[in-house]
Amino acid sequence: MATQMGSEEEFKTTIAEYLEALPTQFCRRVFSSPAACLAIFRLLPTVGKQLIMSMLYLDAPLQLQDVSQWAKPEHQRMVKAKVHQLRKLQLLAEDAGSVWLNPIFREQLRNALTGGGDFSSFGIPYTGPREARVDPKRLAKYADERWEAVLHFMVGRSAHDAVTPLSESVRDVLRMSRLMEDGPMGMQITNSGFQFLLQNAASQVWTVLLQYLRLAELQNMDVVEVLNFLFQLVSLQLGRAYSVEALTRNQRKMLGELRDFGLIFQDERDERAFYATHLITSLTSSSTQSTERSTGPSELTTTSEHGYIILETNCRIYAYTNSPLQIAILNLFVHLVSRFSNLVTGAITRNGVRQALMHGITADQIITFLTANAHPQMQSRTPVLPVTVTDQI
Repeated sequence: MATQMGSEEEFKTTIAEYLEALPTQFCRRVFSSPAACLAIFRLLPTVGKQLIMSMLYLDAPLQLQDVSQWAKPEHQRMVKAKVHQLRKLQLLAEDAGSVWLNPIFREQLRNALTGGGDFSSFGIPYTGPREARVDPKRLAKYADERWEAVLHFMVGRSAHDAVTPLSESVRDVLRMSRLMEDGPMGMQITNSGFQFLLQNAASQVWTVLLQYLRLAELQNMDVVEVLNFLFQLVSLQLGRAYSVEALTRNQRKMLGELRDFGLIFQDERDERAFYATHLITSLTSSSTQSTERSTGPSELTTTSEHGYIILETNCRIYAYTNSPLQIAILNLFVHLVSRFSNLVTGAITRNGVRQALMHGITADQIITFLTANAHPQMQSRTPVLPVTVTDQI
């Protein structure tokens, strides 16, 4: 993708760009779903949410000048910029100096918040036998293993722990997103793929979902139906079973393909139900450290929640991990020297950073990755990383 996505906020901007590009008639169909309206609302920045909520129960238009007065004089320009952004998303309309909420969006967001309207857009709970329900820990383990299998494949470790081979639909998405490409020795990671590996899990999942939308367009699927179903999945309750009976043919096809990424789980004993995993239900959460993800340890949760990297002022790195995936990611820009049962050591060198830059990885992405995965002892410092090292990077 053309936009570099080093953080969740940056990636949300690209989601906005996708929605902005939709024709008006498509937006009307998207806004007809309460679940989609709620998901879009949750993805907005804080000021955007405040503007929406302030207008949600106002039936008459407001003067744009009055809206600007809601903020202090030094912040009025920012408010006008947010109003412009909401107009581009077609959430707001403006004419002759007045602004008002899109009536369809306003009605369906009200329904989402109050429980009115077509509540089936949030999924139909499954009422089958209780003994077929899935344990939350099993659900988290399944999601992490599936997602990590994709990352292992990207770094060339597809045989790690005998993981399930990737399906052709997963490979198609990786090709479509240009994270990987076909080479003489099989699929190989690209410069965009190296950047992808340094993103947090939420940004990675959003990247995959955006590319899935583009793949759906090429397959002549109804893009609005696909988009609304993705917004529905994002809004589902973690650990709750939902029925597949009311799903369309395209939606059932999507379940199978998203299952390969670990975003959806279906028990072989009862495929009439499906579960959304934490990888997709946490995408609209304002916190990247959702408590829903603490149900089971994995290579991904260990990285984000506990930190494992110690960086010294002499550029030496100590990584307390035995995860092949984490070690492979570190190897993208760190010269590894030795490896023990739960520790690897190395150094950030000029050649290592230059090699990373040649692969399209930016200095900011390296610093952000090291900061996000710093050991708790380093997290207590300000700044987290030694300034001498970050300046040299």
